[in-house]
Amino acid sequence: MSRPKVKVLYSPGTNCHFETVEAFRLAGADASITLLTADLIAGRQTLAGCDILALPGGFSFGDHIAAGRIFALDLVHRLRDQLLAVREKKIPVIGICNGFQVLVNTGLLPGTGEFGLPNALLDRNRVATFVSRWVTLFTQRNTGCVWTKGLDGMALRMPTAHGEGRLLLPGPFDEKRTVFRYGNSAGKEEYPANPSGSPLGRAGICDPSGLVLGLMPHPERAVYPWLGSEDGLAVFRAGVAAVK
Repeated sequence: MSRPKVKVLYSPGTNCHFETVEAFRLAGADASITLLTADLIAGRQTLAGCDILALPGGFSFGDHIAAGRIFALDLVHRLRDQLLAVREKKIPVIGICNGFQVLVNTGLLPGTGEFGLPNALLDRNRVATFVSRWVTLFTQRNTGCVWTKGLDGMALRMPTAHGEGRLLLPGPFDEKRTVFRYGNSAGKEEYPANPSGSPLGRAGICDPSGLVLGLMPHPERAVYPWLGSEDGLAVFRAGVAAVK
């Protein structure tokens, strides 16, 4: 059986691309880095030319204006047709930390509004500082998210590192789209279990299709036991299994 093809997007300031490529390799996929400017905007590659699309963490374009905003503007206004093709072809997408911020700024998450018009916000952490620490995520049940199939009810340990991760969603919000919560199965809002102070302990959500996942913690940094945990690998394996 051929290995699924994964595009890991890179823009100036991205810094988790190599770890994300390695996580997908360990999960059974062939992953490669795709440059936003030299590959996509220059027309050498297309967003939809893959089985899985990944937006890794980091500080794209230095987080100028707001975290993930410039990257999202390029996707919406310079690669709009290609991004819509990703959705039309039902290609699974994962956005990690800064990648999650990008997906929110494009409107792909929570995915309940008009494309290109954000209707949610990853606001500054409630403690008003950058937080880097290990957290425990609880995978919610019956979300229909392809990235957590077979992981319902599991507690996953992985690191988080962000300054703008407090997820503020429009109401009403379908809680079946909440994929991960901080601290326990019901979700904690208190620091340090919840480093950003996200309401109801939300750490990750998916769109109504279950194909697009965004989360603030870093599963790609939890794929080897000697790094402290290999729990993150389960997320990548589920995503790869969804396209095999």
